[in-house]
Amino acid sequence: MIKKWLQDIFDKKESIEIKEWRTDNSILKFLSSNLDENGNLSEKAHDLPDEKKDDDKVRFAPGLMDAMFGADDSDDSKKRISELTKHLKRVALKGDKISEQEFYRLITENEGVIGIIDNFLQTVVNDSLPIEPYLFNYAKDLTTKTDKRNAVKFGIAILGLCQNKSVLNDIKILGLHDEFTVYSTIAIVNLSDNAENDLWELAKKVDGWGKIQLVDRLSRPELNEPIKDWLIYEGYKNSIMYEYLAYTCAINGKLHKKLEPDEINHKLFKSASDIIEALIVEHSPAEDITTYPFASQVIQYFIRHAKRQATDISDFNALHKIKDFLTELQNDIGEQKKNGWNQDIISNCLIEIVEILNSRDWKVAVFEGLRSNDNVTYWNAKHAAEKLEIDLWETVWAKLQEKPLDSSSWYDVTHYSKPEHSDLIIDFALKHLPLDEMATGPRDSMGFGENYNKFGSLDYVITFLENYPKKGEQIILTGLKCPVTRNRNMAIKVLDKWKKENWSPEIEREVRHLAEVEPNNDTKENIKRLLNGQELK
Repeated sequence: MIKKWLQDIFDKKESIEIKEWRTDNSILKFLSSNLDENGNLSEKAHDLPDEKKDDDKVRFAPGLMDAMFGADDSDDSKKRISELTKHLKRVALKGDKISEQEFYRLITENEGVIGIIDNFLQTVVNDSLPIEPYLFNYAKDLTTKTDKRNAVKFGIAILGLCQNKSVLNDIKILGLHDEFTVYSTIAIVNLSDNAENDLWELAKKVDGWGKIQLVDRLSRPELNEPIKDWLIYEGYKNSIMYEYLAYTCAINGKLHKKLEPDEINHKLFKSASDIIEALIVEHSPAEDITTYPFASQVIQYFIRHAKRQATDISDFNALHKIKDFLTELQNDIGEQKKNGWNQDIISNCLIEIVEILNSRDWKVAVFEGLRSNDNVTYWNAKHAAEKLEIDLWETVWAKLQEKPLDSSSWYDVTHYSKPEHSDLIIDFALKHLPLDEMATGPRDSMGFGENYNKFGSLDYVITFLENYPKKGEQIILTGLKCPVTRNRNMAIKVLDKWKKENWSPEIEREVRHLAEVEPNNDTKENIKRLLNGQELK
């Protein structure tokens, strides 16, 4: 009794002012107010209320930080978990208001939580904290009455342990945003009477890092047929890279079985094309064609269907990609024998692909695609044109004239140009790029945000000038005075290629001035090397 009395005395923190951390303008309210009639989030909900906008810093896509970082077993993390657990115990046992506030403060003052949250939850489970009368309500408030993402994440995670289904709908709404999808997924598994269907419904409404993690968790061999179909038709699609989910969906959606019949619908053919292309990507971030046990079957089936269904430029590109893969595989099958390959199958596939590619006049479709305003169609036509050795200069030049501040158009123009176009390109840049606006002085800026296109366009023009000494000097001077570090680095590299004998006095003065004021240490070192005639780092 005396020990408990003394502990209660020392546990008191009367000097700490209790501040209200709950708010009516919560993240949940923000997301709920941005739902369309189909229950999907609108684009307005992309940036959460606590988003820190800074063009000088890398902004992570929603959910990316949690996808990148695993468990953190450092001593510092263990201390954080211990401190958090201590406060949550006091909340669960006593409804302690100071500990409510301190727990909230500790989880919101640190940006990343994924590194500690699994170990923290395991500690909570091991402590068998009582859910009622305090813990559930506290976790619910963290989830539904705060405007800080980390509070919401911890709230959802704790609610998943509380076995109270009344919050399930709120958790589903929060899961629509990729920043919270993985947390909502775990909570739904713990709370839902039909977790598989609820996860599937959520997966249909997300398309970023949240979808990637969710589909990975949802996918398993015993899925029902409608979900298997969805994995093949839609599940692999996401706004990051199809490569992340292509293998998962091909395996768990049974792509090889779906392509086996003599006839398939065109939608399945196009989805199969997407998945196969994603599997063939070199240096894929996930498992790829080299580890796909049904690779030989799927590609043989696809080629058979392509004889009737390959009609547009995306099909042309897909077949070329498969052809390149098979040509390389023919030289070294190696361990891919286990995926059903042998020399006869490869040779037959190559013969059939060449027959398909030679059976149509693809140039007509290419020229039609190059006139399209749809970015995907145009991109496909542009890549097909390269394969067909079609000169793209007139096309890309016309695109740039339509959008003089589109960085992708500047890339195309500088990439597909010939030496005789150099003066035309430089004159156009001088007339249409806002050089004075960009020459505001050096900062260590990344150049993101609303001005990204302008700085990106300048990047491509500066790089283009490396083969044209003394030309476009005003553009190089702008690069040296630009706040974006990348632009200054490009200008320095171009001047290195030009050699000092091709610098004007104004260029040299600006380089020497930049050597004194440059804010980035690596860039500063390269400027010194440039002035001393040393190789750049």
